[in-house]
Amino acid sequence: MTGRFDDFENTELGLQLDSLINQKDRLIEMKAFSREGFPAVTALVSEMGEVLKDYKKTDIKKFNFAKQFVGDRVAKIMREAGYKKIKTQKSVPGKLFTVGAVWGPKT
Repeated sequence: MTGRFDDFENTELGLQLDSLINQKDRLIEMKAFSREGFPAVTALVSEMGEVLKDYKKTDIKKFNFAKQFVGDRVAKIMREAGYKKIKTQKSVPGKLFTVGAVWGPKT
């Protein structure tokens, strides 16, 4: 089965975003933000904003798709770490993401 991000993940932008998402200690940051009630993607806002800023002006479709890709990757990482989505929040600090998931340990 193919996923909606299969082609994108092998593009230059997809690989760059994946690299940022999978940096050492990133999971610790995502868990910490979730523990404090913030979406896990908050851990990526400062670095992702820099990478995506030009796309927001030149290719809004790619900009939005890239953010969805990031959310998908973060969800996969959190699930693999034994977390479940607790809620979806419509406000993510940093104003890059319009929605984000808050995660908690599976009990």
